[in-house]
Amino acid sequence: MVDSFGDFANIDIDALLRDSQNRVGRFEEAQKRAADVVGRATAADGQITVECTADAGVSRLDIDPRVKRMSVGAMSETILKAIHDADADLKRQLSEIMKDAFGEDAPDLTGGPDAARARVEEAQTAFDRTMNDAIGELDRIRKDLGY
Repeated sequence: MVDSFGDFANIDIDALLRDSQNRVGRFEEAQKRAADVVGRATAADGQITVECTADAGVSRLDIDPRVKRMSVGAMSETILKAIHDADADLKRQLSEIMKDAFGEDAPDLTGGPDAARARVEEAQTAFDRTMNDAIGELDRIRKDLGY
């Protein structure tokens, strides 16, 4: 009668647990790496420098005094472009970290770092819940079969 359960009777629960622990480890490593990421951009021939982080957003803005020669409108546009470029650099780096950790199943970061972090946490929670449900069901089947 064991054959009626198909492959469930042959599932290696220890391997499933190791795989789950491996995924959790990759997630934790990705979180650590992501915490140190800084997106950078320069504009106006290096006279404007912007840095962005996942936690703080724009974390640094350096403006060379020579920028005062620009009109206020041009300066505003240039600063905004540098901010967008630094944010894009941050997203690119975070995407690389996610791809390293999760491969093709990496979360999409187009919604920004906070949205990406939320999607990664949701995916991890869903995975953990699925694994716990599967292990519980397999344990129930094992007991029903008298193992």
